Amino acid sequence: AALLLATAPALAQLPESCLPPGQDHGKARVDFVYDGDTVRLVDGRRIRLIGLDTPEFHHRDERREAEPYAVEAHEALKALLAEHGQQVLLVHDRQRHDRYQRTLAHLYTPDGRSITALMLQQGLGTRLTIPPNDWNVDCYRDAEREAGIAQRGIWSLSQNSLFEATELPRDATGFRRVEGRVTRIGESPRAIWINLEGDVALRIDREDLQFFPDLDVTSLMDARVRGRGYVYNHRGQLRIRLRHAADLEILAVNGS
Repeated sequence: AALLLATAPALAQLPESCLPPGQDHGKARVDFVYDGDTVRLVDGRRIRLIGLDTPEFHHRDERREAEPYAVEAHEALKALLAEHGQQVLLVHDRQRHDRYQRTLAHLYTPDGRSITALMLQQGLGTRLTIPPNDWNVDCYRDAEREAGIAQRGIWSLSQNSLFEATELPRDATGFRRVEGRVTRIGESPRAIWINLEGDVALRIDREDLQFFPDLDVTSLMDARVRGRGYVYNHRGQLRIRLRHAADLEILAVNGS
């Protein structure tokens, strides 16, 4: 893990959005690293890094093995923090806490490097965009894309390949990326459904439509689209909930 960080491309190659904003930042010191995306500060606050989801250790179930690259992500984050004397800068987004009452923050090293972007660059996690906290999404998307092209870390695993919707395994779980032709647009009181070939549905809750400002769902019939997120099975249909426009790509509209 330390080698991964030592050979990481310079973050200066990423967009300026990867740099901390001009406003004042909160300074803090990390006391403990739980895993690749969660730490505890010396003041007791538990910080969940915004924009990053690393493989799970399954702390609450010792019978389950750690997911691939969970150990590497944990050790890489520890090494990065140790390199800077456990000091970090905190940049908050629009939402300060998650449902577990963890403090949400974008973390930076004291010299202004995005910790989330660096972890994503090395393929040690996936980009996670949970509205309304979408500041820096372009930076994180580019960092993850770089790791994917190079097949670093988790992107070397077959389960993280881009699947045609018709070829997504029926027992698929966890994070997945799918692509396919839209065969039907469905609506319910709570959600919009983008149904793909292969009985895979991309779900957008109506409360999240505000985070898809340019989306015209009526134009998607027969379009090819790409979605990403966590898959679940509902009565035999594979579904993925999309929460932000960054998780949906429209590849071709009406066969164009």
